[in-house]
Amino acid sequence: MRNIVKIRDLVFDKDLFVNYLSGTVLDRLLCSYDGLPKGVNYMIIGDPGVGKTTIILDLMANIQRMQPSARMLFVSAEMNEIDLSIYVQRYPKFGNLDIMFVEAEFDSASHALENFAETLQEGWDIVAIDSFYELQGIVKEEEDITLKKSESLLLAIMKKQNKADNRRGVHTSFLTIQQVTKSGAFVGSNRLKHMITAMMELRLDNPKNIYSDRYITFSKHRRGDVGVKLYYNLSQTGDVFFDEERFYNDRKLRKLQNEVSVQLHGYADRFNKLFNDIANDDN
Repeated sequence: MRNIVKIRDLVFDKDLFVNYLSGTVLDRLLCSYDGLPKGVNYMIIGDPGVGKTTIILDLMANIQRMQPSARMLFVSAEMNEIDLSIYVQRYPKFGNLDIMFVEAEFDSASHALENFAETLQEGWDIVAIDSFYELQGIVKEEEDITLKKSESLLLAIMKKQNKADNRRGVHTSFLTIQQVTKSGAFVGSNRLKHMITAMMELRLDNPKNIYSDRYITFSKHRRGDVGVKLYYNLSQTGDVFFDEERFYNDRKLRKLQNEVSVQLHGYADRFNKLFNDIANDDN
């Protein structure tokens, strides 16, 4: 019975519920009480070329600007030093982020999994991984295990960090970019899906046109709204531009739709009750 508890008996540090703020409208979408929560796992998927890495780096850089004491780490399993230097040329504020480059090293005494776990033990407030699938594949090859096993090992490490099992005692939040199929569907096991707090999707209005409008939305969200769209533009040099007016209009529209839906369900319930009462009287 050691795993049986009462919710009223659980006690948490109040600081655990003080979110990381970026100072942009994206905070409204990340959580119902604004900002990125602590000890959570947000998965990011999206169409190719939609700007997943840029959005995540921009979020981290903005949080770092707002809260300089927050320690952040970007784990790159896809891009090398040259690739990321291109980003810094266009977005100079990315240059202050700590980066960990992960590459398969079969002839080395230490492997990616060991280095990843050891680095996280330093205690990071926010860790972004680009991408989970690539990191998982590197671990699979180096350790000569299955993809399922490598996923389990990585998730176990992340879970420990969520629960502040590190030298700083901080509840690490993960922003994990994940691969998608050609149809745009999530790649990953059911266990991976269940572990994530929220699924952030970056999409194009027209998936066949890379120049069409881009937006962020959540298809799963334990801490906020699902389905609300935040449009953004990457053409602004040195920053990401979010369309606040369009975002608030979309939120108002969804709220109105929900209110109308509730009213219609209420009318339907009253009609059914009235119909049943008439039918009972006839009998």
